Amino acid sequence: MIPVLGFLTYSRFDLADRLLQSIDYPVEHLVIVDNSGKREYQPVKPELVKNLWFIQLPHGLGYSGGLNLIIKSTPFAPYWLLVNDDTVFEPGALKKISEQVDTEAINFLSIMPKWSGFVLGEGAVLKAGLFDERFHPIYFEDNDYERRLLAAGVKAKFINAELGHDNSSTLNSGFHSQNDRTFQANQRLFQAKVAAEDFSAGEWDLMIRRVNAWER
Repeated sequence: MIPVLGFLTYSRFDLADRLLQSIDYPVEHLVIVDNSGKREYQPVKPELVKNLWFIQLPHGLGYSGGLNLIIKSTPFAPYWLLVNDDTVFEPGALKKISEQVDTEAINFLSIMPKWSGFVLGEGAVLKAGLFDERFHPIYFEDNDYERRLLAAGVKAKFINAELGHDNSSTLNSGFHSQNDRTFQANQRLFQAKVAAEDFSAGEWDLMIRRVNAWER
């Protein structure tokens, strides 16, 4: 059984439903974070899922914040399977993950880009911490986390579990102009952390959250 499967959703609820329909292996906790702030989505619990936790927010937490919430709300899991809502599990992929996961590692799967679906072991979080929520709402949080995992001595493993992926579905829903602005801000933050040899998880920043908002 997969202890925790989590994902965030923002605009393409049809793809989120497609992801749910592809679950073909038992899952103990399915955690969905609705970052849209619109209350327009109501997921249906798949038959193989024991517990569905659907979290709606007045304003989105961004990618880093949403993933961190999934992890923090299930603190006793040995690992977390975290995927984008525009992915789909190929038949047998979940079973492979359950059988081959390394709870001390970051486990990458057969999907591109590689951070679109991955398994984060408890050992990795204990060593490297959580994602830096200053990278809001998306981009460069994965680059930052990967360098922090490496610095913390966390090993990377590959599991040949295939996932399909409709890349950049959120951006293609009409958010290119917002992303053009926040992408550059996040890039500057990432470059500053690299230059300062800063391997911390940072702290959530109110001003950054407001300036990088996609809601306005």
